[in-house]
Amino acid sequence: MTHVDESVANLDICGRFCGTCPTYAANHLKSGEPNRLFCARGKSGKSVDAETKDCNCPKCGVHSRYKLTGDFYCVK
Repeated sequence: MTHVDESVANLDICGRFCGTCPTYAANHLKSGEPNRLFCARGKSGKSVDAETKDCNCPKCGVHSRYKLTGDFYCVK
């Protein structure tokens, strides 16, 4: 997997995409750790039994900046 920097800029970009993500919202991932920048930090601790809806990862600027190819980083 490509290394994604845990920078303030990446956290800001990610926050805009995770906040509107159907899977993130449906599973209340904001209340778990990590709560964003899953492509750098790994899946959410609340991902057990998470229901996948839709994924905003491929639309995120961090995803394109680092040429990532995956999706659903919050629950995989």
